[in-house]
Order: sequence, then structure tokens, then C-alpha cells
Amino acid sequence: MAVTAFLAGSLLTALVWHATRLDPVDAWVMGWQELASTRAGGLAAIVSATLKPMVLMTMVGGAVLGWLVKRRDLVVLALAALPITLAVEVLLKWLVHRQWEGDPALLFPSGHVAMATAAALTAVLAVRVAPVTARARLVAPWLAGGFVLVIAVARLVETVHSLTDVLGGAATGLVVTLGTTLAITVCTGAGAAGRRSTARWCR
Repeated sequence: MAVTAFLAGSLLTALVWHATRLDPVDAWVMGWQELASTRAGGLAAIVSATLKPMVLMTMVGGAVLGWLVKRRDLVVLALAALPITLAVEVLLKWLVHRQWEGDPALLFPSGHVAMATAAALTAVLAVRVAPVTARARLVAPWLAGGFVLVIAVARLVETVHSLTDVLGGAATGLVVTLGTTLAITVCTGAGAAGRRSTARWCR
């Protein structure tokens, strides 16, 4: 999944690198976005505003859960994945430098979607190690995916981002969160053998 998201994100980055105009697909979708904005722009802004509290809840809740179930890897993931995602998103905006028609705002990738994806994936991974029912573990990915989709649609309806910005944000959130998870797993070790083999490397 991480490799696929990285390749997709790289392709999108190359497509919009230092672009100042919308590509044909984005321009076509933008027509629908503007139509939706006239009818639901206010609601979309309210939905977008839910991201910050959800990010804070994910970080605090994940860290507390990790502490309670004695999973320090979850504590680190909950506290690190989202700030790292934010940093990477800001860096990508500066590097890609995509703008629309002279507007100074840097657009690619969508920060809201990147953070929503990182929060959703962190929550799903937290549920996987928590002492919950199998049904809860099955439902969690659907709820998390729905949250990301709602935030992505809200940003499109607000017309602050194009389709490629939103897709780039999702790819960024996936790559950073899964990459952070892998790094934490390597450094903490997935078991006794893993700890012995990686302890010296992570010192």
C-alpha cells in the first residue's frame, strides 16, 4: 500500500510541478466543484473545521490507548505520525509550488486530506492492537475511510483544491503514516528476536 501510494503521489507531483494552471481533468472537475459550492459551500466549511479536533483526539486518544495496553510503539505513532505528516505536506507545497492563476497560495498537496488520512490510518492501527471485538476492527477502517472521503469532498466543494491536490494529500498521508509505522516497528522490534536484532541499530 505504501509503495502504491508513493508511486501515485510521485506521478501526481510530476504532473503539477510548478503548475500555474489547471490541467484538463482538474478544470473539468472544477466546473462541478463550483456548482456544488454554490449549494453546499457553507456546509463544506463546517465539515472541514472538524479536522483539527479530530487530529487532536486521535493523537491524545492513541497515546493514552497505547499507554494503557503497554504498546509504546502506538504511543510514539500517535504522537509522531500527524506532526510528521504536517511537516512533509508543508515541504511538498514549497517544493512543488503549484499555484492557480497568480494566486500566491501553494496548493499541492491538500493539507486537510493529508492530515485526515494520517489521523484515520493512525486510528485504524490503534484499533488493531487494542483489546476490542473483531467487529470493531472490521468497522473501524470503514469509518476511517468515510471520514477521509468526507473531508476530501468538503475541500473540493469549497473549491480551495482541485482533484489532484486532494489525491496528492491522501497519498502523502498514507506514505508518511505507513513509513512512520515501519520505522517505529524496526526500532522497537516486532518481537523478542526483532528487539535483539534491531536494538544496536537504533541506538
